Amino acid sequence: MPIRHSPWPRGMPCWVDLMISDLTKAKEFYGQLFGWEFEHRAGRLRCTIGGREVSGIGERTGPDTAAVWTTYFAVPDLDATLHAITGAGGRVLRPATGVGDDCRFAVVGDPSGAVFGLWQAGARIGAQLTDEPGALVWNDCFTANVTAAEAFYTGIFGYGSADLSAPGFSYTALTLGGEAVGGLAELPADVPGEVPAHWVTYFAVADADESTEMVRELGGSVLNPPFDSPDGRLAAVTDNQGVSFCLVGPSTG
Repeated sequence: MPIRHSPWPRGMPCWVDLMISDLTKAKEFYGQLFGWEFEHRAGRLRCTIGGREVSGIGERTGPDTAAVWTTYFAVPDLDATLHAITGAGGRVLRPATGVGDDCRFAVVGDPSGAVFGLWQAGARIGAQLTDEPGALVWNDCFTANVTAAEAFYTGIFGYGSADLSAPGFSYTALTLGGEAVGGLAELPADVPGEVPAHWVTYFAVADADESTEMVRELGGSVLNPPFDSPDGRLAAVTDNQGVSFCLVGPSTG
């Protein structure tokens, strides 16, 4: 079981959190879908599996706050990273914020508008459990310009990269120490032009088909039904408040 006790290395997706309108509905949905337990802290929910943190859920502060899952990347020096991001054409959307001795974080946008977070660990490292059913397993940035995104993210986080494109589809894996930790995917041609670049959160499940059916039963919707891929059986869904994310289970083939 991939359990983490020490801070994640620079550039590693280390945390995801959800901003949502109704915390009670979120608990009902994600608690049943992923088996999460919840701890209330200062108006927010810490989501755990077996007592280990996997994500957080907070209440939207107003209509201008997007209801979305946000991916956070580990950084050893938050202030230096924010300086590098603005120097590379990105924007700071929420400035550096300290949470006691727990951590410091910020929310930023890349030059194309894709929003993500930065996490400087203190007493809390971010996710303590990953790559297990109910936990974070992968993150992709969908963007109109994979080449420009590659230049930005490799410059900020020191990633290596691997071109995994196929005919008609551009995809670059972001690597640390030779291991893929996330990806940059070209927005599909049929996506409306007003859809901005964005990061997508993938959660592991034991069975993608069963979990997709449970999403429907819990009041969510299915955007793309389960299909087998080289990386497992994938499905794109929304929760019972319309927030999108993806499920990844073992392939059925």
